[in-house]
Amino acid sequence: MKKVICKNNEGLEMEFSVGDIYEVEREFDTTYIVTNKLGKKHTVFKTHFALVDESESAI
Repeated sequence: MKKVICKNNEGLEMEFSVGDIYEVEREFDTTYIVTNKLGKKHTVFKTHFALVDESESAI
């Protein structure tokens, strides 16, 4: 499953912390549907989040 890291929470609910990683439920052209730590789903703009590169951790 894809994960994204919050790089800017301006204009977003405080349930997202910059630098934290969230799971992606679905991906669209300009937005992600992500699940926060409380288990709630939110639609967020891709400009506020970046994909996590997990290839570095796979050995």
